[in-house]
Amino acid sequence: MVELVTRNYWWPGITKEVKRYVEGYDQCQRMKNRAEIPAGKLRPNQVPERPWQHISVDFITKLLISKGHDSILVVCDRFLKMSYFVVTTEKTMVEGLVKLFRDNVWKLHRLPESVISDRGP
Repeated sequence: MVELVTRNYWWPGITKEVKRYVEGYDQCQRMKNRAEIPAGKLRPNQVPERPWQHISVDFITKLLISKGHDSILVVCDRFLKMSYFVVTTEKTMVEGLVKLFRDNVWKLHRLPESVISDRGP
């Protein structure tokens, strides 16, 4: 872009000004090549054959504080669509999550084959 502009115009600081213009121009940002590696092909989730074989887990956070709790752990069976809603805090760490799962889900349904969550690895 700088080369195209400097073919007909020049002023002090032209490179910085052209760069700032391009960074703020919506169409330039949409057409920009991304340096990230493509995510790869999506794989469908396994289809459960029986209850509590495959579950999904997520948090509902940033709720109003009630009796010291500000979050809800949601555990959902993908076969029956049955769910457990467990009150917790946003500061719950891995050990606390394991205890919540053990005390509210595992004791009734045992360990599932897979757990899906959007919280990363």
